[in-house]
Amino acid sequence: MVEHRGMYSGASLSCAAVVLHRPDPEILGRLAAGVHGYRLIAVANGPLSPAAQAALAGVDLRLIRNERNLGLGAGLNVATRAAAEEGFDHVLLLDQDSEPPPGLIKALTVRADALAQAGERAAVLAPRLLPPAEGNYRTIRYAWRGRARAGGLVPVDFAPTSGSLTSLAAYAEIGPFREDFFIAGIDVEWGFRAWSRGWSSYVATDLAMPHRWGEAASPEEATTPQILRHAPVRNYYYARNVVATARLPYVPALWRARSCVSLVAQIGLLALRGAPSSLRPVRAGLRDGVLGRMGPAPAGLG
Repeated sequence: MVEHRGMYSGASLSCAAVVLHRPDPEILGRLAAGVHGYRLIAVANGPLSPAAQAALAGVDLRLIRNERNLGLGAGLNVATRAAAEEGFDHVLLLDQDSEPPPGLIKALTVRADALAQAGERAAVLAPRLLPPAEGNYRTIRYAWRGRARAGGLVPVDFAPTSGSLTSLAAYAEIGPFREDFFIAGIDVEWGFRAWSRGWSSYVATDLAMPHRWGEAASPEEATTPQILRHAPVRNYYYARNVVATARLPYVPALWRARSCVSLVAQIGLLALRGAPSSLRPVRAGLRDGVLGRMGPAPAGLG
């Protein structure tokens, strides 16, 4: 009996999905172990190494290959549509370095079903993401959106993609992830769009999953701001997509103000502490965000 076909009365059907681009085979193997017993839909954006393929050997796998990197948004849409085609009700979206603990899919599905039975239109239900013990990763700050409900559920403006159990009914109504964002801020925009169409997002604060946000750092660099850890191209996407999101009519004014103030502060950090060329990708991102030039980053950003 395969677990994702229902292990409790009235269960909806859930699977897992991940978008891959040069994944670490060891971490990918831990991801596979965490979703054992469930269908895993993997979208490979570009070639997949033999070691990475071997890491997925023990799961109920559907592997979809793209010849080149189409971006995270496109990969998420391919995976989510595949889950809907296979008849699932929810899909647990994961990053390629996620380490979901065993039982996470079932725990989230039980709570998603309870929310639906209570009349809640929940687009996303996610665990709280915590940095792993190694790597000195930064802690995620959530954009809480109200008081906690029973069972440790707290509404949020948006939930990070990693670990988000996504309703396929919500996806059908809200629409696809923004492929033109390419890699950054996709979950932010979709979360605000969901709220604007009557769908909520929750974090189950008593459920946890390790998450590697940004780049690893040595103990001496543990307090280094995220903007100084990112590769130049990542800072391009960050700047561009913050501006693009702030221009959307359904994004709250308070988020626009806070995100733009934060962006300005981080640009200041780059100016003071970054490499001499570190502002060039950010300037390009700001320009393209204002002009609406989306898609993959221009070549030659570092």
